[in-house]
Amino acid sequence: MNSQYDWKSVSDKYYYYKVSTGKVVGQAGKVALQELFFATVYQKESTARYAIHEEIQLGHFISLEFAKQAVEHFWEVQDRTLIGN
Repeated sequence: MNSQYDWKSVSDKYYYYKVSTGKVVGQAGKVALQELFFATVYQKESTARYAIHEEIQLGHFISLEFAKQAVEHFWEVQDRTLIGN
């Protein structure tokens, strides 16, 4: 896991957040009444007048660990990408 991010468990969901700001940038959790898990990330694009918040579904996974790894991998790639930073 990248040290600038961490996980926080709240109820049955796990929130991935940026340690320096506390901003939630992703989550993983169990799909209701199923034995599947979801992974979602949140991005924000700023313009001069407003912010656009985008939710990206990374998919459904067979275990919570795979779902959390998908969120971590997304941000590892984004942090290495110069475009959009």
